[in-house]
Amino acid sequence: MLEEEEVPTPVMEERRRALLAIILVGAAPSLSTIISFTVDNGTASQIIFVITKLWLLCFPLYWLLKVDRGSISWSKPQQGGYLMSIGLGVGMSVGMVGTWLLLGDAIDAKLLSDALEPVGLMDPKIYLLATIYWILINSLLEEYVFRWFLVIKSEVLVGEGYPAIFLSAFIFVIHHTVALAVFGFPWWANLLSSVALFIGGAIFSWLYVRYRSVWIPYIAHAICDVAVFGVGAIILF
Repeated sequence: MLEEEEVPTPVMEERRRALLAIILVGAAPSLSTIISFTVDNGTASQIIFVITKLWLLCFPLYWLLKVDRGSISWSKPQQGGYLMSIGLGVGMSVGMVGTWLLLGDAIDAKLLSDALEPVGLMDPKIYLLATIYWILINSLLEEYVFRWFLVIKSEVLVGEGYPAIFLSAFIFVIHHTVALAVFGFPWWANLLSSVALFIGGAIFSWLYVRYRSVWIPYIAHAICDVAVFGVGAIILF
């Protein structure tokens, strides 16, 4: 007897599209990190870095306009959240600095500097420019990608609320874990950092879900990056 072919329902098809979008966007940062730091060529690494950032910027926008048939929004905060974001950002930063003060001696500064040298980040001026870029631009790009795009796709795939928050946080932490491994962090430090990053990513996603604006989690994210690059400068220079 012939069985009837299962026809995907609109909900199933929407979930499949969401999964595809999550894979195409979520995997890009990890692949970029692996390729950039395994290619023994600073220029090639920088080109890969730029291509990845353009992909992360353009693909979600293309998906919004062409697949979801949505419209562009500046994600203007309309429900407040500024004080909540600042407080959480400062609190997480204090926690990171405190952890570094307790465990920072275990970080191999030489291994870290060797990983950063090929891309020019051991030049203090370039490091400063990179810090400014990461705080003002990259943090915002990550909120655009991991909080706006991946949170809403996670809501379609696994449901709204904490399932979407935890899934987007998990995707957020993967490429950071890969990067820390490349930078030579010992496994236990990488594990500790990854747990902290998961918590931070979940907080950022919660802020987006609560206030529906990428600018609110961006404030907390930028504050945390100030602490991260400040500690990095102390370790490296």
